[in-house]
Amino acid sequence: MKKHLNIVLVFAFTILITNKLIAQIEAPNGKSWKLIESLSDEFDGNTLNTKKWVADPEGHPDFGWIGRPPALFKESSINVTNGFMDIEVGKLKETYVSHKYKNTQNYTYYGGIIRAVKPVSYGHYFESKFKMSKTEMGGGFWLMSKNICGKKHEIDITESVGSVSPLAEEWGKVWDKIMHSNTIFRETSCNKAERDQAMTIPEVKNSETFYTYGCWWKSPTELLFYLNGEYQYTLTPPANFNQDMFIHFSIEAYDWNPIPEDGGKVASANKKDRTANIDYIRTYKLVDYK
Repeated sequence: MKKHLNIVLVFAFTILITNKLIAQIEAPNGKSWKLIESLSDEFDGNTLNTKKWVADPEGHPDFGWIGRPPALFKESSINVTNGFMDIEVGKLKETYVSHKYKNTQNYTYYGGIIRAVKPVSYGHYFESKFKMSKTEMGGGFWLMSKNICGKKHEIDITESVGSVSPLAEEWGKVWDKIMHSNTIFRETSCNKAERDQAMTIPEVKNSETFYTYGCWWKSPTELLFYLNGEYQYTLTPPANFNQDMFIHFSIEAYDWNPIPEDGGKVASANKKDRTANIDYIRTYKLVDYK
């Protein structure tokens, strides 16, 4: 009897763990979604898995952006604890002056970014569950290709801010309660920027609850976007998105939602309110159903 009970408990636990990792959207007939471990993370450990992610903004072999002024990406702003990846924002102890770019840039605040070690291309479904901080900074879940002339592409699965600044652009005043997505043909020396974009407005602010954001990069010309497993819209890229991209997750400053002169909530909020909590990032591929 005891042995039978143990088997039942193990079976139930296996189902629980398996279901936890099931994609929120259904696969096409005859197919199923299979998790890609190297591009997925439950953040259940005590440190960031450096075999999967690079948190040093200048430590990735293909990317080196250190953040949009006035917020610097800092590796130390990212911590893994209690089953979450936390990205904290705040005020630097002293201004950091960078001569990395054409113009000198001054940084007085900080955020964070992670980039995937391995690239991925179309045919995959991406999903992340997270809650934004309550500050004027924001960002989210996105993919970017290498900077190859004429083929610098970006997919923003979702982006938002935690709090609307009193200095925000008029169109940005709903961005504390939004799912906004882009497919961007980025500007290079060979082309001008083009994009397709869409948005949806949920009932609760991004900083007050966990939402799950998904994107099925179905083909080079078709990307389907989901909120909590529900289809929202389809974007058609301005070019064939058929190259490799790298998953990113960032919390950054936006020039259209400026941090107030006194530092706003980035400087004054407590640590909990200055922190975005990421429950998981998952990547799936389609396989034949068995």
